[in-house]
Amino acid sequence: MRVVVIGAGLAGLRATEQLRAAGCDVVLIEGGPRPGGRVRTVSAPFSGGQYSESGAEWVDAIHVRMLEQLDRFGIERLGPGEQWTTIRRWLHHRGQLMSPDQIRAEAPQLFDELAHFDTIVEHAVEGLPDPAAPHLHPDAEAIDAQSLADVAERAQLGELAALFKWRDAQGEFAAEPAQVSLLFVAQQRAYHAAHSNGEDVVLSHRVGGGFSQVAVGMAAALGDCITCGEHLVALEQDADSVTVHTDQRVLTASQVVLACSLVPLRSVHFRTPMPSALHTAVHQLGYGTVTKTSVQWPQREWPGGYATTSGRAQRIYEPTVDQLGEEGILMSYCGGDGGREWATLPEPERIELAAGEMRAMHGIVSHPMSGYSRAWSNEGRYGGSYAVYKPGQVTAHWRVLREPWGRVHLAGEHVAACTGYMEGALESGETVAARLLAAS
Repeated sequence: MRVVVIGAGLAGLRATEQLRAAGCDVVLIEGGPRPGGRVRTVSAPFSGGQYSESGAEWVDAIHVRMLEQLDRFGIERLGPGEQWTTIRRWLHHRGQLMSPDQIRAEAPQLFDELAHFDTIVEHAVEGLPDPAAPHLHPDAEAIDAQSLADVAERAQLGELAALFKWRDAQGEFAAEPAQVSLLFVAQQRAYHAAHSNGEDVVLSHRVGGGFSQVAVGMAAALGDCITCGEHLVALEQDADSVTVHTDQRVLTASQVVLACSLVPLRSVHFRTPMPSALHTAVHQLGYGTVTKTSVQWPQREWPGGYATTSGRAQRIYEPTVDQLGEEGILMSYCGGDGGREWATLPEPERIELAAGEMRAMHGIVSHPMSGYSRAWSNEGRYGGSYAVYKPGQVTAHWRVLREPWGRVHLAGEHVAACTGYMEGALESGETVAARLLAAS
């Protein structure tokens, strides 16, 4: 069986190595100059050997596939781990940096409001029989029609609770609350619960040296079956084969795996027309927007822990907390409409804007040493950070995106149960490889 895989992110790399291990002839085509996709560790602008992740940044304790890859390449998880909660360590609001105790004093009803919001979400989770099939929820259409903005309205959130849940949506889903389906949120929560083995706390970790090592290691093991800088232009299939047209050659294969973001597929010429439902899903599925801006400072003039801010930077935290050196990096993580707004600015302006908010938040007096900013919505091969199912899209698109279209198969975090994560990318690669091998 000859297979052409489009996209050398974690999904394409994983599908390729499993198919090759089973004896398949695989050609892996990557449009960019490097493997890894939205896994991209950045160290070049920084001194002292420090680095930050411009893309995927965390591995959860329940992400068994990613943990296997870390063990495979001898990559260490750093620090005690992070527990994700709505209120992290700090809130910067109206010019004041407040701790959780100060926040409670400022808004004593806040925690009850947040609990009410979470109760509404958990009620949607309760009826979900299988996290991999949220469209089978008995009230799927009604729940899918609702957004996180609708939940916030029902919960009657006050000012600070609304701010925290707004930042939650922009951070976790890289989208505004009105752009996130409640059924999709329920699916994500159900997946987490099903894989946490009853643990109340699931910790997340950064890794020593950065996650790019995983992609580099996987690609190196595949050898010369990968070509970079080659772009899919057109595709056609019949009962016997599928033909792939790139900007450099024409290949005929038994099967094709499209292991890339759906956004670039929207400009590919599918000479064999897609079924209507699949065409609609490919062209309409939501993609969140994240702009990550890292600034290195000569001293770490800030307290430890995440900070949520009502300012344009949204979230500010230190990705170098477990790295050596007097220097330190602060990251602004800006999602949703804010991420799109920052994406319209030149990179130096984004860095200056982030540095200004960092100074104001932490009273930093030194000058920044260097920095970078990556706006994923500006990169045509991705078109955004990761998939987010908008209201109505789980019932409309979930199933059709995960089914083969003749000899064409989709892979990537957008068709995984663990949507939006590196774990999901690996999951989808394994799923499509198993499907092809079972049918061969």
